[in-house]
Amino acid sequence: MKKNFLKVFVASVASVTLLAGSMLAVPTKAATQEKEYRNVGYVFQRNCDIDTLDVTKITHLNYSFGLIYNREYEELGDETNPDVVVPRDFDDSLLHTIYLPEKVKSDLSRIDVLKEKNPDLKVLLSVGGWECRGFSDAAATEEGRKTFAQSCKNVIDEYGLAGIDLDWEYPVNGGWGVIKARPEDKENFTLLLREVRDAIGDDKLLTIAGSANVNFSNGGWTEFQDVIPLLDYINIMTYDFRYGSCYFDSALYASETWKTEFDYDDYNTDMAVKLYLENGCPSEKINIGLSFSAGIPQLVSDKLDGELSFIKDALIRAGFPMDETNTTPALLAVKNLKESDGFYKHWDNDAKAMYVTYKHTDEKEYFVMSFIETEGLSAKTQYVKDNNLGGTMFWEFSADYDNSLVEQIAKELNINGFGEEVVVPDPEPEVKPEVKPETKPGEGELVKTGDVTPILSLIGLSGASLGVATVMFRKRRAK
Repeated sequence: MKKNFLKVFVASVASVTLLAGSMLAVPTKAATQEKEYRNVGYVFQRNCDIDTLDVTKITHLNYSFGLIYNREYEELGDETNPDVVVPRDFDDSLLHTIYLPEKVKSDLSRIDVLKEKNPDLKVLLSVGGWECRGFSDAAATEEGRKTFAQSCKNVIDEYGLAGIDLDWEYPVNGGWGVIKARPEDKENFTLLLREVRDAIGDDKLLTIAGSANVNFSNGGWTEFQDVIPLLDYINIMTYDFRYGSCYFDSALYASETWKTEFDYDDYNTDMAVKLYLENGCPSEKINIGLSFSAGIPQLVSDKLDGELSFIKDALIRAGFPMDETNTTPALLAVKNLKESDGFYKHWDNDAKAMYVTYKHTDEKEYFVMSFIETEGLSAKTQYVKDNNLGGTMFWEFSADYDNSLVEQIAKELNINGFGEEVVVPDPEPEVKPEVKPETKPGEGELVKTGDVTPILSLIGLSGASLGVATVMFRKRRAK
């Protein structure tokens, strides 16, 4: 899951029965939502403050990340990402077990603070992340699989967790060469998950961050149909599409205005969900991924130090964070981009997403970035309901700088009862129609049966808008 985003829609239907020429009113006063959706929030350890984290509007918290003791540096060299570094001087008995940085240990030891805020909260440790090494070697042998699985159980027991989330990016593929991989990963992934399931039992959650890449669900990287029964649900990383040749980071559907450079790379949320469904994943096990970010596509970023340097200069002048020295939340920075500075915001009705263009002195408008906001978020929560999906997951908590996105999801999917109650007005007093003796057609009135009007109340709520895991194409930011 990379480091790198729901509209309570409650429908209340008052039943209407036509009996003997009269309408029976339904006494229901308030509508209730029968289906309970998941809202899984990933929080990155470096950005996590247990004391201030608002977990009241989520169902599951995936604390990220646990790493894996490994010796891949012997073949791949040193890690370049400080977030995935594990100690080298460890005892061989720790090989293939879970390594927890001190910050992670400290936070996990205080999850009782989170449970006080939300007693029903389920906390999982997410193991892995972009550039996390050690999966392929751990899964390669029966001994390694058993060692890793027992380590999962030990961590769950020690910290009182609800389960384990695995974010292996990716079996067989190895993150396009970033981590060690082997062809046998496809079968070994199944064996590893089965070993973990056996170790932790059916009463604990076992989930994964799944790729939207076609190879993940069609049998290229995984034995998908064998993996599904072992899992409680899958968090599909339906974002980071901008790292390929797509303009939009997390389009719901394909854009007709800003088409991907290559047809084979035309990724969007609907496409990924359909791939999972077609390959045997029950809809209730699918959580679509939301990226709480503003993403500059690789098609643009690769040129920011060259022919499109004028866009980079304009972004810096406008205060948009282009490096780690500027810590302004990306979504807040997008909100501050003004037309007077040459930036224009648009809604793509095909992709169901907002994007920013820059008008240069040549009067041409250049695509700059896409971002998550109220309308796009609502389109995705509605998609969850329309397709009977399990819910949503998002990366990452700290990017939602004012909690408006998490709050909107909670309202629109009625998470933990935060959806507004839909009140059905008291029915009008029943007035029985006057019934006259039936006459033959043409000789008088037919029997009146009264007007029957079903009561349908539909309310959609919107709030405001949104940086576990990912479809990575070429690159991935650290989760």
